[in-house]
Amino acid sequence: MKLRLESFGELRLIDLAGQPVAFPEKGLLAICYLLDRYLQNGAGSEYPRSALARFLWDSHDNPDIMANLRKTISRIQARQTELGTELLIFTATGVRIKPDAFVCDLFELAKSDGGGALENLRRLVAVLRQDFLAVLADQSVSTQQWIAGQRDRHMAILVDAMKTALPTARSREDISLIKEAALRIFRDAPDDENIRRILLEAYESEGQLENARRLFEASRHGLESALDIGLDVQALREVRKVFAGSQSPPSVMEPLSDGGSRVARPLPRLVLLPPGGMDAAGALPMLCGPLIEDVTIGLCALNTVSVVAPHTAARIAGHADKAELILRHSISYVLDTRLTDHALFVQLIHASGDEVIWAERFNLEKYDLISHRRDIARRIARELAGQVRRHETMRHSFEGNSAAYHSYLLGLRDVKRLSLPDIRHSRKAFREALQHSAHFAPALSGLSRTFVVEWLLTARGDRELLGLAEDYANRAIVADPSLAAGFRELGVAKLYLGDIDESLLALKLAEELSPHYADGIASYADTLVHASRPSDALIKIDRAISLNPLSPTDYLWTAAGANFALGHYAEALEQISAMDDRTPADRLSAACWAMLGDMKNARLYMRKVREIYPDFDVDKWLSVVPFKEQWQKEQYREALRRAGF
Repeated sequence: MKLRLESFGELRLIDLAGQPVAFPEKGLLAICYLLDRYLQNGAGSEYPRSALARFLWDSHDNPDIMANLRKTISRIQARQTELGTELLIFTATGVRIKPDAFVCDLFELAKSDGGGALENLRRLVAVLRQDFLAVLADQSVSTQQWIAGQRDRHMAILVDAMKTALPTARSREDISLIKEAALRIFRDAPDDENIRRILLEAYESEGQLENARRLFEASRHGLESALDIGLDVQALREVRKVFAGSQSPPSVMEPLSDGGSRVARPLPRLVLLPPGGMDAAGALPMLCGPLIEDVTIGLCALNTVSVVAPHTAARIAGHADKAELILRHSISYVLDTRLTDHALFVQLIHASGDEVIWAERFNLEKYDLISHRRDIARRIARELAGQVRRHETMRHSFEGNSAAYHSYLLGLRDVKRLSLPDIRHSRKAFREALQHSAHFAPALSGLSRTFVVEWLLTARGDRELLGLAEDYANRAIVADPSLAAGFRELGVAKLYLGDIDESLLALKLAEELSPHYADGIASYADTLVHASRPSDALIKIDRAISLNPLSPTDYLWTAAGANFALGHYAEALEQISAMDDRTPADRLSAACWAMLGDMKNARLYMRKVREIYPDFDVDKWLSVVPFKEQWQKEQYREALRRAGF
C-alpha cells in the first residue's frame, strides 16, 4: 500500500482513499528528517541511532533518550507490520528510510523546473501555503531549531522561484500568482522591502492600492520602520524594474528608521589565482589562462560575491608574499590553481582560517579544451558559487559578533597543532565562541576534536575524554545535520570508544555529505587502519592528500600507520619524516626502527617517548587502542617490545 506523508500543516499519513493512517508521531518526524537529508544530499545510507535519539529528545532534559528510542522503534516496527509496508528500516546501529515506499509533499520542493518558471512557482505556492510541521506536539529544542531552519530554506526556495518567474509574468493570472507568492513570503518577512514593492505593483495592476495600504498598515508594528503607501511614482518605477528583470544593484547604503543610513555588509571577495607555468610550451598552458578568465567572468554575474579582476589576481599569484597581499586587499576566499601534466587542480581556501573548503582535480585529457573550455568554466563557477554561499551561511551565524567569530578562527588554527598546550588553547577558544552562539555546529565539532586529540596525546585511555568528544559531536550533528564535520568527529570518537562499525558508518556519511572534505576522508582512512583494512586506508589517505597536498601532520601520521600495518616500515618512516612535528609519532617511529632491526634508532625514539610520558605502558595502551583483528595488535606489541618499551 503506497501511503502519502503530509508535512506542511499537520504531520500525518494518508491512505489511497484520503483517510488518515495512525502512525507514531516521532516516527513520522524521523521520516521527515531523514527524507530531507536524502533529498538535499542524496544521503540514503544509514543514520546513527544515537544521533537520531539526540535529535528527537534533548539529552539535557532526558538522560534516557536511547531507551525512548528503543520503545519508539518497537512501536514503529509493530505498526509497519500491521500496515504491511516499511517506511523506516532499522539495523543494530542505524536507521534509514525507504523513499520509494511512500509519496510526500517534500518531493514537490525537490522537483526540477521542467514546466517553466511560472508553473514551478505555482507548484511551490500550493505546497507552501501552510508552514512546515505547523502542528507538532512534544518538540525538543533540537527539533524546533531544525524546523525553523527548514522553514527559512523553504522561503528561500520560494523567493528564488518568484524572482525567476517575475520577468515572464505578463497576464493578469500571472500577476495574481506573483502576488500570492509575495503574500506568502510577506507573512514570514514583512520587513522585506522588495516583497513590499512587488505587492504594491501587483495591487496597483488590479486597481487595489487601498488594499495594499491596509495590508502594510496592519503589519506596521512588526516592521522596523513604517512604509508610507500611496501613489509614490518613484516607488512604482523601482517595482517596474523588478518586473522587467532589470532591478538596479543593491545600494551600499541601507535606510534606517530614523531617516539616516548605514553601510551595508560588504560582499565576500574572491580571488582566482592563475596556475604557475603558464609560459610553458603547448596548448594546455596557453588555454588555462583564458579558462580561469572564463570562470572569473561567470562569477562576476553573481550578486553574492565580489571577484577580484584577473590582472590583480595575476599580480597576487606572482608576488613573493601572497598572504600579505590577500590580507591587504580584504580577500575572503582564494581559489588556488595548479597545472599538472594533463590536469587542473583547484582548491578553494577560506583566507582567514587558512581552511580548505573544496578541492577538485579536472582531468583535461578527456576534453578538447578549445571547444569545452567554457563548459569546464561553468562547472567550476557553479561549484565555487555554491561553496562560497554555503560557507557564508555558516559564517553569518556570527554576524554582529566579531569576538565570537575571532574565537572560532583561533580555535581552528590551534586545533591543527598536535601538542597539549595548543589543544587546550583551541578548546578555550571554541568554548568562548559557544558562549556567544551556543548552537554553532563548527565550534561544537571543533570542541569534540580537542578531546579526541588530547586522548591520543596523553595515551592514558581516559574514556571520559572520549565521552565528551562523542557528546559534542552529536550536538554538532543536531545543530546542523548537513555539516560533514559533526559526523567526522562522531566517527573518530566512536573509533576510540571501540565501536569500529559505527565509526565507519559515521565517516561514510561524512564523505557522502562532503565528497571533497579532505579532513573527513583522512579520518575515514584512519578508521580503516584500525578496522584492519590498511590497503583501503592507503587509498583513502592518498585521496585526502590529493585534495590537500600541503597536508597536515595527522594525514601523514595516518599514512605511516597504514604502511606500518602492511609491513612497509621504511615507507612509514618516510611519511613520519615529512611531518612538521614528528613528536606525536615517536612511538610509531620506535616501532618501525625496531622492526627494521635498527635498535639504536629504536631506543632513541623510545627514550624520547619516555621523557614525555614516563608512565607509558604498552599493554595498557594496546588495551584501549581499537584494532579489529588481533594480528594488528600483536604486530604493534612486538614492535614496541623490541624497541625497549
